[in-house]
Amino acid sequence: MGLKPDHRRRFFRTFRDGYLVLRFRNWEIQKVVHFHGYSPVSRLRSLDLPRSLVVRRVVALDNRVEIEVGLRKRSAVCPDCQCPTQRIHSFYQRKLADLPWQSRPATLIVSVPRFFCQTMLCPRRTFVMPLEGITVRHGRQTTRLADLHYYIAHTLGGSAGARMTVRLCCPISADTLVRRLLSRVQNTTKGTALTRVVGVDDWAWRRGHHYGTIVVDLEKNDVIDLLPDRDADTLARWLQVHPGIEIIARDRAGTYADGCRRGAPSALQVTDRWHLLKNLSDAFVSILDRFTTTVRTLTRQMNVSTVVSKISETIRAHPEEAQAVVRSASGERRDILFKEALALKAAGHSIQAIATTIGVERKTVRRWFQRGHAPPWKRTVPSRSILVPYTAHLEKRWSEGCRNSRQLWRELLEQGFAGQYGTVWKWVATRQRCSAKPVPSAHVVAPRGRRLARLLLAEDPLSAGQEGLLVPALLEAEPHLAVTLCWLRKMQTLLCKRGDTCTGGDLKALLEEGKTTLLSRLIPALERDAAAIEASLVTPWTTSPVEGQISRLKMIKRTMFGRAGFELLRARVLQPA
Repeated sequence: MGLKPDHRRRFFRTFRDGYLVLRFRNWEIQKVVHFHGYSPVSRLRSLDLPRSLVVRRVVALDNRVEIEVGLRKRSAVCPDCQCPTQRIHSFYQRKLADLPWQSRPATLIVSVPRFFCQTMLCPRRTFVMPLEGITVRHGRQTTRLADLHYYIAHTLGGSAGARMTVRLCCPISADTLVRRLLSRVQNTTKGTALTRVVGVDDWAWRRGHHYGTIVVDLEKNDVIDLLPDRDADTLARWLQVHPGIEIIARDRAGTYADGCRRGAPSALQVTDRWHLLKNLSDAFVSILDRFTTTVRTLTRQMNVSTVVSKISETIRAHPEEAQAVVRSASGERRDILFKEALALKAAGHSIQAIATTIGVERKTVRRWFQRGHAPPWKRTVPSRSILVPYTAHLEKRWSEGCRNSRQLWRELLEQGFAGQYGTVWKWVATRQRCSAKPVPSAHVVAPRGRRLARLLLAEDPLSAGQEGLLVPALLEAEPHLAVTLCWLRKMQTLLCKRGDTCTGGDLKALLEEGKTTLLSRLIPALERDAAAIEASLVTPWTTSPVEGQISRLKMIKRTMFGRAGFELLRARVLQPA
């Protein structure tokens, strides 16, 4: 160690007494640290340094720890001629930031040898031994500290990650964290050679304005890549760069169908059944607006025996006057926008261009054109309580004098009630507060939109109370709606089947039958996508894992307060390398 004999004796005597000499100056001990029961050798092993390094000296300062190390290996290979050599030219020191030790930043001072190349014909005279496994070329920190910073940046991002590194005693700026995260992701290619099944879906940068595409490995439930848009050309180029994909699960968007067809023509496309059911449901809800007058008439007939106020009777008897009273300034503005949209449509503009011009969402403009008018403002009807089928029993027991909510809950459980005790308790509490008030007579409100669709598609509409009585009357008054509802239930049954019991013939027959229903406009699009629909009936692949990854993407996006660009968002969504 370069000590005189007397100093060497003092040094090892100090080791024997349980002390570690950390620094000498003028051959005198400057600082001594006691390890409280731990031997110095075991304490040095706790540094967990690579085996290629030899600890020569540990210097503990007030705000940091310096560890002087050397290399065990005394030979190297010339990078040009690949000839080994042991002839050392000189040494130089490299300072590398390392993981903190005992809540203090640590620095490795590595003594790196420079070798002579002994091959006469080699153009390189000297070269430096590379620090493989310790740091990268021109690096100023160890590999394990760089990995720690990368995982912190991947998990927390820039600003939050920088605050965490301060607490971990390895401080680094937020910009440097983000820069190293991006460089690590750009230099790492996600392995897709073994990827067979992928799921593709869109995610919103800003809902209704700008969307991107996410690609997920359905076998590993791992995000493979993010694409900055949802264009067919972008998806086709990505699939061409990543060959070997055999199955692609997607929604029914024509953009993705076109991109998959051009980018991977041999791959099997699978339509997600949930998206298909949602498309059928949306189309069914849109055609129910045609029967609004019939529904109101039938509802009015059901309410003839109900005691209602004169104001309600006037409104139902004169719907035009009621609409004029309810219409507000926003309704008038909506009518003006609808007239502008009609003028732009007559001029040959697309729906997207019309929506951009008048400042309305594209889906709203399409719905206006389908209905032929701007729909009036309507008040949302609250959802039906799960206690409605058991109201008669509760009223009977209440009239008998039973006020024990837990007893009533036990009786409902015997009748098949699936709700919690709190639901019955709230009903009892409400009745006790309103016991002095007369119970108003039942009054059925004309259901519209999705509420009416749920009544029609329910297995037992009569379980919905008086609203359920509207279903048979409506189907009897509108036979075309009854035919459409029957076909829709057949499609729902077919799409909910699993396994080999489903055949392409069943789907083809149903699509042919659907041409005679009110949803006939949807049939050509389903026929174009028939192969993907058939594949969804016999394969287990769906885009459900993709939806889960989209939820994770939204969470990461919101933790960065919407300030992250595409590259940073992509780096954090992809799994750590």
